[in-house]
This record gives sequence, structure tokens and C-alpha cells, in this order.
Amino acid sequence: MPQVTVAPIVEGHGEMPAVRTLIDRISREPISTYVEVTQPFRLDSAKMRKPEELAKAIRFQSARVRDRGGLLVLRDGDDSDITCPVALAASLAPEPDLVTVPVEIVIARHEYEAWFLAAAESLRSHPSVHDDAKAPEDPEGKRDAKTQLRGIMNESYKETLHQAKFTAVMDLNLAVERSRSFRRMVNAIRSLSG
Repeated sequence: MPQVTVAPIVEGHGEMPAVRTLIDRISREPISTYVEVTQPFRLDSAKMRKPEELAKAIRFQSARVRDRGGLLVLRDGDDSDITCPVALAASLAPEPDLVTVPVEIVIARHEYEAWFLAAAESLRSHPSVHDDAKAPEDPEGKRDAKTQLRGIMNESYKETLHQAKFTAVMDLNLAVERSRSFRRMVNAIRSLSG
């Protein structure tokens, strides 16, 4: 059977290692398959918002997908001009003839860190998180999830220090249950793996 490859494009420095861990965990745990995750391509938020820059990154990453799989574009949905994640994803979708591999666009509402809030209780095992950490009622309801995350930590949250580590320990089932955008992430990996 041909190998399944997912080639991610992300915005932040912290997402570079975190997205590999996340895709690997999603493919093994909820989906029960093996996915090869390529080196992520980082496209900062300003360039991610420029269609020509995103198209270049998509073309570059598409060359890494040999047999089955495709591209995952993951970005935060913290835009003030487009507040609907579905509309934002549609605005980022590449032209149909740009590449021959599938492209899935996932918008974390409002930030990747909202997924940690959705699974806050499972982060208690990390020494930086309070033993009584609890998920807010609506983890994706407010902007600035990073500030909310700091409220359940005993130190300042730093993407490059905490994002990959929290991704490795978060309970994916809790995130799926409490976060619509995380369910979209799981469905995107399922689609690329199929």
C-alpha cells in the first residue's frame, strides 16, 4: 500500500514541532493509521494572508507528497475582518489547478491554544499547569486563548516552549468533544489519510 504523507503549512514557530506531533497523534489515536508527516513549512501570518505567498508554499509542499496524502494548511482564526472560520478557510483555498494533491484548510478558532483550553484537565500532568486546571465553558468563545491559558499555568506561556509539549499530552477526545475547530482538524487528517 502506498505511503500516506501529510505536508503541513503553519504560521508560528511553536507550531513547527507541535503540528508534527498533533498529526501523528490524530492519525494513530482516532484514525488508527500511519501517516508520514513532512517538515512543516512556516509562512508567517502576514504572508499567509497573501494569496500569492500561500500559493508558493502550497506548490513547494505539494512536491513532498509522493503517493497518497496531501497538504494541511493550519492557521489561527484571529482575523478581525473575517470572523467566520468557514469563510476564512474558503478564502484561503487554492485555485483548483494549482496542485494535484488534496489541500485541507483548518482554521483554529481563535487560536491553536484554544484546543489546549478544550482539553485543560489533561494538561494537569505537565509541571507548568495547575493541578486544578479546568476547561472554560466555551474554550473557543473568546479571543486571546494564550492569556486564558496563562490563567491555568504557574508560569508564562511561551509557544516555542509549551506548544509541542502540551500537544503531546492533551486529551484528543476532550478536544474533539469541546472544540468544533479541533473536530475539523481531525476530519482533515482523516480525509488526507483516506
